[in-house]
Amino acid sequence: MQLQPIKIVVCAVWILVVLAGAMAIGVSGAGLVPAAAFAFLPPLALLLLWHEPAKTMSEIINQARR
Repeated sequence: MQLQPIKIVVCAVWILVVLAGAMAIGVSGAGLVPAAAFAFLPPLALLLLWHEPAKTMSEIINQARR
């Protein structure tokens, strides 16, 4: 599986779990802002900072041979 779909699935699951947890404990009104920040900031950092690993020398050679 490619790295990008894995990152998207992990982010979506995190957001759903955090928001479901916030609703389960009864967060409402002004409490939704910190809950939303807690739900969206870690996935945003994950998407922006988690890069694919660099290609190995053998991958570069095999790509050039094709």
